[in-house]
Amino acid sequence: MNSIKNSPKFDSIIKELANKLFQRKLSEITTTASIDTYQTPHAFGKMKKKRKKNIEKQTGYKFVDEALSNDDIKKIKKEIRKEVSDILFDIWIKRNSWGGK
Repeated sequence: MNSIKNSPKFDSIIKELANKLFQRKLSEITTTASIDTYQTPHAFGKMKKKRKKNIEKQTGYKFVDEALSNDDIKKIKKEIRKEVSDILFDIWIKRNSWGGK
């Protein structure tokens, strides 16, 4: 029994089986790292107006401009300040019930 484990044929069989298992597991793995750039030349390009209108007509949805203007940022800051001040005011009013001084 000991001589079988040390034989070259046994080693080659083990290597062959391990290689088959490895290849089987390797074939199940999918990645996008191997995709070359030529396969998706316009994936991240800007959309032309005609194509954009065509997509809007087909889907029934409209594209939204997600950029924030300065007015939007000012409104957001104002709302955040208001909420924080309301929280601090509530803490100030309720401090007596907490036993604080």
